[in-house]
Amino acid sequence: MKLTVSHPSHIREGVTIKTIMWSKVAILAFISLLAVGMYASSSITLGLSALALVLVSVLAAVLTEAGIQKLTNQELTIRDGDAVLIGLIMALLLPPDIKLWIPVLGAFFAVALVKHGFGGLGSTLFNPAIAAWVFMNMSWGALTGSKSIPHVGEYTDLLMEFGAGRMAEVSSVVLIIGGLYLIYKKYIDWRIPLLYLSSTIIVAVILGEELSYVLTGMLFLGVFILAPDPTTSPITKNGRIIYGLLCGIMTVIYGYLTYNYVVAVLYTVFFANAVAPFIEKNTYPKPVNEVPA
Repeated sequence: MKLTVSHPSHIREGVTIKTIMWSKVAILAFISLLAVGMYASSSITLGLSALALVLVSVLAAVLTEAGIQKLTNQELTIRDGDAVLIGLIMALLLPPDIKLWIPVLGAFFAVALVKHGFGGLGSTLFNPAIAAWVFMNMSWGALTGSKSIPHVGEYTDLLMEFGAGRMAEVSSVVLIIGGLYLIYKKYIDWRIPLLYLSSTIIVAVILGEELSYVLTGMLFLGVFILAPDPTTSPITKNGRIIYGLLCGIMTVIYGYLTYNYVVAVLYTVFFANAVAPFIEKNTYPKPVNEVPA
């Protein structure tokens, strides 16, 4: 029997990396278009700024990836959609009127240092877009912060939040539908979204938090897109359950202490990525009839 040992990520059940990445890109691109239209309805200038943010962020990520692979004589993989997805997520995490040199530097940080610095797709410790947001937020906090706090005052806000300070907060419904599609297609494992969302709600209720400030678009982006990233989350089933619970508990505790559930989601995923290898190592199934060394 021929065994193939290769670098991750691996093809499984006929599903390719390209299929998964472009499915996520399609969901987030739709969110971006909704956001651009929403901002343009209030101000043409703001709408154009949001559109420029998306295009510049994606273009910077793709060009950085292509440049690195060209300089190191690697096969160009920009068609797999990963660089596009990194740029798109970064744009969704930033305010629409941000200075455009910031996402350019963020995209370089994400792709060059976080992705290729750790060995490329399948080898990263942190989600590149999240790590880049942490870098940008710590470097230029005043410029990357939102001017509004997301709040679901009415049910219609779940469909379209007209006061969204970041594009990720524009429509929770689209993110929920897109996330359920990813679970249905088995592009993400159901355990992390289910445990992340349910533990967030339970802990928030226990602490007496208003769910209208918790269940925002940013939370659903974290639940369905950021946290279940197969590269930066545990691969074991029990590990994914622990990881999902940890994300929910940390999000509420961070949000409860800082009164900012948007930042809470992003820092939670970042720190959860850091402990994912530890969780994975301690949840590997023990071999049957293992003989101690």
